[in-house]
Amino acid sequence: MSDSKLPLIHKAPVEGLTIHVARTGLSIGDSARLDRLSDGRIGVFARLRRPILGLIPHHREGLIGHLGPVAEEIIAPSLAHGDDLRVRIIDLTPEHLSNGFPPEVYISVWGDPRHLQPILAAVDLPEPPPEAKPKAPKGLSGLRPA
Repeated sequence: MSDSKLPLIHKAPVEGLTIHVARTGLSIGDSARLDRLSDGRIGVFARLRRPILGLIPHHREGLIGHLGPVAEEIIAPSLAHGDDLRVRIIDLTPEHLSNGFPPEVYISVWGDPRHLQPILAAVDLPEPPPEAKPKAPKGLSGLRPA
């Protein structure tokens, strides 16, 4: 297989935030990691600033939150097969900028899409109605579609 990674999830919210976003030192572009939690959900981990005794700077990997059900369903087969995923923080809104709303953290996930096929096949999309199918424009009857 190719070593290039393709986007599996362009933008997914991290739910159940367990951190104070403004105090952790997270920024856009930071790398993150996905792993299963003890309750079966997929947790999002990143390198967080956690000073020792409130004074000595120290960074440690910690849990940010977990993925929602739709994102989890997309990523679960890749995690089960041990695929190498590239996870980045692409958007965040700390507490002091959220205007009374909860803080937000969004991630993107890139990887090998070969394990997405079972998920895509499971989605049962209805067949489009016959009138929605494209028709040849009037007056161009001599042209054939490619």
